[in-house]
Amino acid sequence: MPVTPIEPTPLDPIPVGVTSISDARHPLLPMGPAIAVYVWQYPLRLFHWGMVLSIAVLSFTGYYIHSPFIVGQVKYPFLMGWFRFVHESFGMLLIALFLLRLYLFFAGNRWVRWRQYVPLRAQQFKEMLEVMKFYAFLRPTPISKVGHNPMAALSYVALYALVLIEIVTGLVLFNILRHSVILGPLVGWVPRLVSLPNLRLIHFFLMFVFLAFGILHVHLAMLISRAEKHGLMDSIFIGYKVVPAEELDEEEAHAAAGQPL
Repeated sequence: MPVTPIEPTPLDPIPVGVTSISDARHPLLPMGPAIAVYVWQYPLRLFHWGMVLSIAVLSFTGYYIHSPFIVGQVKYPFLMGWFRFVHESFGMLLIALFLLRLYLFFAGNRWVRWRQYVPLRAQQFKEMLEVMKFYAFLRPTPISKVGHNPMAALSYVALYALVLIEIVTGLVLFNILRHSVILGPLVGWVPRLVSLPNLRLIHFFLMFVFLAFGILHVHLAMLISRAEKHGLMDSIFIGYKVVPAEELDEEEAHAAAGQPL
């Protein structure tokens, strides 16, 4: 059946040759030769989604431990005990995931290693400024990178530092109850520097920081993905991003010279 062209209107102009409103609003974007690059390895994606699950469960159970909001302690007297058990179990999972990420900093592919997260060149700081301009609506397009842009990479370094603080404060609070022979030498000195009430406050407050970061992270990932059109959102599920060949060649040259990407 022949396609009937839609007549353009003054309020919704359609270029000549376009046969649907959908085409007019979402035109083809030529990007030249492109390559599907396996950027995010399976262990990194396992870490990412494991962190999402862990922080969600730890936030729910942690808030309940802080302020029990489920009525049923009389009928289920061990309810708090179950919440503590789940919280501590997922806390141990979080520690395992954190150790996995530390390992990937040194054993992962080029887009996962530590050199891509720490700004070591003036060019990286310039790219950070350009990314901030995009976030502030002063630049129409983001900095296109195969891996993370410098601003995102540095924000992850800050996130990992906060995760480490959350782990340490959690282990201190756990050790207060268990008096572990192993944990004592590792974290037993912390309460001498920071009081237990303040440690509990830090541990609880960081939960809200992680939740806020998660919301902002999803928003910015969707924003960058829509602007770049390189399959950023898909890549955290399948590992692959669609990258212009010219951009990949440029990063290959940086890698060959031993420079951060």
